[in-house]
Amino acid sequence: MDYDALMREAEAGKETEPRELYEQLPSKVPGYGYLRDVQAQVLTAWDKQRGNRDIVLKVNTGGGKTIDGLVILQSYLNDGVAPALYVAPDKYLASQVIAEAANLGIAVTADPESSEYRAGEAIAVVNAAKLFNGHSIFSESRDPGHRVPIGVVVIDDAHAALATVRSQFSVTIARTNATYSTLLALFEADLDAQSADILLDIKDDRGSAFARVPFWAVRNRLSDLRAALRAYAPDNPTDFSYDAIRDVLALCRVVFTRSGVTITPPCPPVRRVVSFAEAKHRVFLTATLADDSVLVSEFGADATLVNSPIHPISAGDIGERMILAPQEINDSISAQSIRDAVVDLSRTHNTLVIVPSNKAMAAWPDSAHKLTASDLGAFIPKMRKSQVGLVVVANKYDGIDLPQDACRVLVLDGLPQAFSGDERLNALMSTSIASIDDRQVQRLEQGMGRGVRSNEDHCVVFLLGRRLARLTIDPQTVSRFSPATRAQLAASRQVAKRLDDTPLEKILATANDALTREPGWVRFAKSALRKLTPEPARVDAATVAEREAFDTATHGDLAAACAILCEAATSATDERRAGALLEQAAAYVDHIDPTRAQQLLAEARKKNFYVLKPMAGITYTPLSYAGAQANTIASRLTAKYGTPATMRVGVESILDSLTFDPDATEEFEEAVFELGKFLGFNSQRPERELGAGPDNLWMLDTGMFWVIEDKSGATSEFIAKRDAGQLAQSKLWFDKHYSPTDVATPVMVHHSRKLYKDATAPTGMRIVDGQVLGQLIHDVRAFSEGLAATGWHDAKEIDRLLEGHNLRPAHLDARLKRTTGGTA
Repeated sequence: MDYDALMREAEAGKETEPRELYEQLPSKVPGYGYLRDVQAQVLTAWDKQRGNRDIVLKVNTGGGKTIDGLVILQSYLNDGVAPALYVAPDKYLASQVIAEAANLGIAVTADPESSEYRAGEAIAVVNAAKLFNGHSIFSESRDPGHRVPIGVVVIDDAHAALATVRSQFSVTIARTNATYSTLLALFEADLDAQSADILLDIKDDRGSAFARVPFWAVRNRLSDLRAALRAYAPDNPTDFSYDAIRDVLALCRVVFTRSGVTITPPCPPVRRVVSFAEAKHRVFLTATLADDSVLVSEFGADATLVNSPIHPISAGDIGERMILAPQEINDSISAQSIRDAVVDLSRTHNTLVIVPSNKAMAAWPDSAHKLTASDLGAFIPKMRKSQVGLVVVANKYDGIDLPQDACRVLVLDGLPQAFSGDERLNALMSTSIASIDDRQVQRLEQGMGRGVRSNEDHCVVFLLGRRLARLTIDPQTVSRFSPATRAQLAASRQVAKRLDDTPLEKILATANDALTREPGWVRFAKSALRKLTPEPARVDAATVAEREAFDTATHGDLAAACAILCEAATSATDERRAGALLEQAAAYVDHIDPTRAQQLLAEARKKNFYVLKPMAGITYTPLSYAGAQANTIASRLTAKYGTPATMRVGVESILDSLTFDPDATEEFEEAVFELGKFLGFNSQRPERELGAGPDNLWMLDTGMFWVIEDKSGATSEFIAKRDAGQLAQSKLWFDKHYSPTDVATPVMVHHSRKLYKDATAPTGMRIVDGQVLGQLIHDVRAFSEGLAATGWHDAKEIDRLLEGHNLRPAHLDARLKRTTGGTA
């Protein structure tokens, strides 16, 4: 009997001071003898706040958060707070936590229903989906005698667990499931009243537009909706999402697309997971968050405590990254040439490419290891052990642990995007197509951290795509990254300036300096991270109000919930955000005062045309002449963009969305709307704003208009009869609302000029095909670069640039092409 070991275990079981506890752990493996300085700093600061219910620890990637979390839980257990639960984002990372606990000699179990967990003898390690789901063993789905308790919980990589929480508390039903058709039939009349054309597109399985069910329709048909969902048979037998939201179904938003329907509450009802809601202590570990208030909105954390996170003393404890955007260094470099160069690099360095969608994988060679997010976990051990070459994964920006040689080259190919109808609606309701939202910033930050897992690690990061490249120099975007990432972007920008307009070969030679550990680069990279200090939390008051209002509504006080959001809308500085808040306020008060709800909705619609159309409809306001094109551009750019860099990011966001893509038609229409405004014209989206009329309407000059139907999702080589007819109807709509002296050209955006044999073109119909669109994108980009170089305060200079790039109204008219074929 080793009595000395028994004594050490007994002493370790009494200690609560985290550093001393770690020191006394009796079974640590070699290499774990001491805490790293950054870990000791965080644990000491936590010990002073251990009495708080919600605690946020913000530590850079590779800062040792897992050890911090395990020691914190063991300290609470030693202090008599039990049981203790450790939550990792996914199963793979949960297994990594269990392995790390073994290295420390801390007792853990993968079974939270075990006697060891309940007795506080072992920490249970689970993934986020185990805790948050409609049949959670920690939730009210279990009676109190069988519900698994939580005394203290650590949510590791809370930024990565957010997606799991959102998906588990949202019902997504694919078009192929019979319940989709049931629900579409149930709400068909309501969707038709909002927008007949969008409903037709959805029924015909065309385009990517989304249609929302009005909240009053959900109220009126709640019993039928509930019955349909109770009969719903998920394609995945472990999908318990309806049970997770059934108690708040009346408050949910229902959004249809041609591929599916989503039913989502305003905030995740995490209080349904009673053990989590009632835990004595909840510790959130995160590397970085662009918006800390998501911990409030998604997890229900205390906003006051979230506003006081724990940091290490320095924010510079992170691995070395050279971050290069070749297309920002040299605009003539093509994306494909960069991909080819990356393929060459992958022959000697393990390379991970993250693309935003499965479709985007096609740009990479078939010789690459193309993996789904679920397959990646099983492949990671191979990357750690050997040279595997090029690995491409879609939409997986977190939960990837690739230290040292497992990943030396990391590529982000394109900007992360929202995919479900509700996600896309939420993005467009809160920000224009020309902006980037906090979720995208967060995912970029996470993605760029995949290749460095400690402060001794190093990696080269390539950013592909002009829009993504521009973001690295946009002050409004860069300010939302963590201090360490900002510093590394700034250092990499200094390198890029020396490479301005250089060929790709020289850019790759510079990247090789980082890969081969050129001493000068290593010194320069380390110096960039010196004396970085943590920044205060970013907690958005409106987001906090949304969670407060939701909790108030679920407790039955709908009038108070409405008042909370109305007050938040008054304080909101962004019109779109204010409109979204007012719409949600209307949705709450509709249950007790439908008249007041419609009044609020009408007010919201004036601020944001993505909110629902009121029952009384919308009074159309015809476009008026914006004024001299150059003067209008000058005033608008001054009001909207603070710097040339920000302007170029905005323009690239617009141009990036002008692609023929069946899955992005809504974004295309929004981009056409924004492009019209950028070019100094007045611009509308009547079909989206009113539920009738053309997709887009531009007023280019006095009495000169374009009535535009966007068919960017068309796949046929011909213009269909229905599409030509739709354009004719839009022209009739224009004639009804405008003077006979106003001249409108019916314009269709379509990759083909050929009319189908039974299609009739409306009089004067013109086409923007792929060639015209490509040339327009080229000229607008060049125009924006000219503005960035000369400024936009001199109308004469803007006039000169408009003339030089053929962007005056007459020039644009001359670009249009005639149709061929058909019956006209």
